Amino acid sequence: MKKKYLWIAVEADEYELPIAVADTARELGALFGVRADSVMDSASKNRSGKLSGRKFIRVEDDNEYISR
Repeated sequence: MKKKYLWIAVEADEYELPIAVADTARELGALFGVRADSVMDSASKNRSGKLSGRKFIRVEDDNEYISR
């Protein structure tokens, strides 16, 4: 079974509260006016997001009970 991921934009502070959640990097990028490549690159390099005020992360979606 292929792993599913959620793409999340969080605040760029010590609490990292969620701002937005999307199923794909493209969807999350569209919400913030950036390309999917930028979202994936930022998440993979664990960039802090201090300048933009947001940080992009990718988390594994292990919840099998949610139908999409």
